[in-house]
Amino acid sequence: MRIRTLTLIALAALVGLVAGPASAASAQQSYGDVPAVPAIGSKMPALKLTTLAGQTTDLAANSSKNGILVIFISVQCPVSNAYNERMEALAQEWRARGFAVVGVNANRTETPEAIVEHAREHGFTFTILKDNDNRLADALGASFTPETYLFDSTGTLRYHGRIDDSKDPSAISKRDLTDALSAISDGKTIAVTDTKAFGCTIKRVPRS
Repeated sequence: MRIRTLTLIALAALVGLVAGPASAASAQQSYGDVPAVPAIGSKMPALKLTTLAGQTTDLAANSSKNGILVIFISVQCPVSNAYNERMEALAQEWRARGFAVVGVNANRTETPEAIVEHAREHGFTFTILKDNDNRLADALGASFTPETYLFDSTGTLRYHGRIDDSKDPSAISKRDLTDALSAISDGKTIAVTDTKAFGCTIKRVPRS
């Protein structure tokens, strides 16, 4: 009888070891892990986004002759806000050189009204789109604000990552995004195509 009891206890423990990680994984998946960033050379996703006026659009409709720069941005993130002036300067410079610049807000906690007010307050002249349900953020594996994706005129991903290497403008030593934009504009090979973005995590819609 004792042997049978010990056997049942051992079996229960074994089941617990097997079921435990599965349950943990299931709980983790219910909120959705951030998918991997597509490989450099991948095509731009054809997913629907929303203008701040509520109209439906996509990235292709907002691209320009030399391509499109997509920046995931936030109203509340202090890191994204530290880049406000730099993002607007990028938009001013590179629109004049044939690139579209589009900000994408994928935070479920930030409303179109708050985004409009934030853009007005900081003098943004570039287009900002709302990524409802963070479908584009998932397709691109975006994790942070700010995080950038540079697509060329054929809709091919050519650069992904940070804008530069410091939140503090006085401490910048590498301007990776500007280097990538310059290379495409000059018909040259991009030296560094992927860098680690940093900032605040995107506040995603939970997945069931």
